[in-house]
Amino acid sequence: MAFLEENCVLDILTENILGESRPFACGDDDMDEFFRNDALAYTKYRMGKSYCFRMKDDEQTIVACFTVSNDSIRIYDLPSSRKNAMWNLTNREKILTRYPGVLIGRLAVSIDFARNGVGSEVIDFIKMWFYDDTNKTGCRFAIVDAKNDPNILRFYERNGFKFLFPREIDEDFYTKPPQNEQEREERLMNRRKLRTRLMFCDLLND
Repeated sequence: MAFLEENCVLDILTENILGESRPFACGDDDMDEFFRNDALAYTKYRMGKSYCFRMKDDEQTIVACFTVSNDSIRIYDLPSSRKNAMWNLTNREKILTRYPGVLIGRLAVSIDFARNGVGSEVIDFIKMWFYDDTNKTGCRFAIVDAKNDPNILRFYERNGFKFLFPREIDEDFYTKPPQNEQEREERLMNRRKLRTRLMFCDLLND
């Protein structure tokens, strides 16, 4: 985490910081719109909390932003093979219906600092932040609902994340369970490409 640690300060993303800083741009219109206009509402209504790294010597420059919120992995909703795999991952020390995690809801790096490993440094920071003993809540996993884009998926894989479901159809059923057998068969026949993919990282064994 050399660049961020040596050159940046971490702040909660606030209206004052947005007003004082140059407009944040990561090259993704949806992400830029979120951090410029929607992140504060997410914080206000406790749907997620956003943070930013700013340059120490130029605090008008936002290097990266991220949003985190509470989440969990629903173990009993998983297919049997995946359920057993998750229990084995946790050494079956405590068999629960859900395992607590932190959801990285948004993560973006300014285009001025892209492709220099800053995104991976942010991931490392979040992992250490929630793994640290001073964290006020239990948190076994880091979870991300990553955009189903090969480059983005590879980025998270390089940073220790794995797919919760190898097959998209299983993930589709997990996130939106079929109401009946007919719907299940229709969705099996007409498989859709998911907009996002669920991925996770075990903070205890990373």
